Amino acid sequence: MTAIATHSLNSLQAVQDFGDHPLFYFCCVFATVVGAIAGATASSRVRMDIVGVLVCGTIASLGGGTVRDILLSGMITQQGTPVTIYWVVGHDVQFLVMALATSLVMFYLTRFWNPPVGTIRIADAFAMAFFTLLGAAKAYYLGCSGIVCICMGVCTGVAGGALRDVLTGNVPYVFRSNEVYASAAFSGSLLFVIMQYFNCPYQLSYIMGTIVVFVVRMAAVYMNWRLPSYRPLADIVHPDDSHHNNNQP
Repeated sequence: MTAIATHSLNSLQAVQDFGDHPLFYFCCVFATVVGAIAGATASSRVRMDIVGVLVCGTIASLGGGTVRDILLSGMITQQGTPVTIYWVVGHDVQFLVMALATSLVMFYLTRFWNPPVGTIRIADAFAMAFFTLLGAAKAYYLGCSGIVCICMGVCTGVAGGALRDVLTGNVPYVFRSNEVYASAAFSGSLLFVIMQYFNCPYQLSYIMGTIVVFVVRMAAVYMNWRLPSYRPLADIVHPDDSHHNNNQP
């Protein structure tokens, strides 16, 4: 019991130390900015007005973390405070400002410069990679089980992009049969949880998980990876049946 308690305390200390590390803050800022870039670029391509671009860019940037915090609401942090939506409390309001500012910049920028094909996919892949590990790390910090950490990672990584696609009138990447999307987030979250289970350094687990999400996602895009799709038995026509039907008047 003493060894387990010591390990738990060491793990918590590692999380707290990394949470105060400049690299963790960079991950939060970078994810927020690239998420807003993907959302604002997508909305500009369907010719939304300035309000639409601001709303879509901000929701794409903050949506995943918002859904995660709603699902985790009721849990208590190590400081004894309840979990709240992160961008509405204290200094974390800065992430709302970042999302709005980035969306506003992209609104004016895309009026004079057409982003190259693939901008949304690349920005979205970066956002998903960084947000996925932020979600998994937050659940881990709250003491959630491994499966919950993975689910929170996937939710944080894909929800913002899904909301962006719905707002712009597109089928979300996560629901497209020719896209490996949520599976990439799952892979990185799973690696993070496994590495923590085997007592790997927290920072290394976090970084490796982020890299795996991005690499798997981009490899799937450029190598045309896809998962098996649903095919009802009724769509499988037996050759004899097909020949028989063709001979009917």
